[in-house]
Amino acid sequence: MNTKGWAVRGVVYLVIWCILALAYFGWSRRQDTSGDPKLTLRMQSLAPISLILFAGALTFAAFDWLMSLEPAWFSTIFGVVIFAGSAVSILALTILIGLSFYKRGLVGNAINPEHFHDLGKLMFGFICFWTYVQFSQWMLIWYAGIPEEATWFMKRWDGGWQFVTYLLIFGHFVAPFVLLISRVQKRALGWLQVMCFWVILMHIVDLYWFVLPQAGRFHFHLADAGALLFVGGLFFTYVFWQLGRVPLLPVGDPRLQRSLHHHQTH
Repeated sequence: MNTKGWAVRGVVYLVIWCILALAYFGWSRRQDTSGDPKLTLRMQSLAPISLILFAGALTFAAFDWLMSLEPAWFSTIFGVVIFAGSAVSILALTILIGLSFYKRGLVGNAINPEHFHDLGKLMFGFICFWTYVQFSQWMLIWYAGIPEEATWFMKRWDGGWQFVTYLLIFGHFVAPFVLLISRVQKRALGWLQVMCFWVILMHIVDLYWFVLPQAGRFHFHLADAGALLFVGGLFFTYVFWQLGRVPLLPVGDPRLQRSLHHHQTH
């Protein structure tokens, strides 16, 4: 965990993520112009190794950037916990961007309530998965009763952090579970939009809950919000810049017609 090794690994993680994202984005754009189905087969064949690279980099980044803040504490499922929260937030973000296109008429009826219903079900499922792995981590540490492990949770309970812990319990699980469990709720697009904003907010609180208790008592500093706005601003600037340059629909994808005619059977 020396500084040089930590920095080198951080660069490696970012390079892996960027290569995967840009490669699939590039192949998708080429497919839009050429309509070559071989590009689909290439993306499918490389998906397993890409998934392994992404999951491995995400897990080790979680260990390096978050879990190592408490050197005496360890968890073998910490990477799974971070992945679960990431899956929830990216599905919420996907729904929000899709809803923005849909409400502005930018994609016609190519994206419709049927798609948002399915995305809502996926998000709901990963909310439950996040809760399961978070609770499992806590339960196993509580059951073992090892002081070095229990200390990690005590830091997130004392010093004013008790409120944030309760907020995550009720805000990241109980509220979304109750307010999204119904089919009707997932198909009410205005309601789904509000819940997606809420879920992303809770994911941000979750990450801050991992980091800031190591600094002591609960307090809010402008630098905390500034760091988030800076990184988020860079990310969304690039994303929306690219959205303005490419078709919003994968017009060359051979499975596009299946998606356009997608409907619920129950």
